[in-house]
Amino acid sequence: MTNPKINEIINTITENKGEIQMAVSTATYKVGDLYTSQKSKVTGTITEIKPNKDGSSVRVKLDVNGSPRWTTWTAK
Repeated sequence: MTNPKINEIINTITENKGEIQMAVSTATYKVGDLYTSQKSKVTGTITEIKPNKDGSSVRVKLDVNGSPRWTTWTAK
């Protein structure tokens, strides 16, 4: 069963003028924004946002000092 909070967040991912956005709590993130992961507190520039197919979380690809790093956002 899918967490309703996740569905709410995934449903708020929108494409606006070719730009993907992700709403998390009171903030809206898009490619190019700085994002800090919830668990490891790693900060990087968002390069890609992808909801997982099962609807349980969102994958966020960060550029951390020139190195790619994937993190997973999950509603709590």
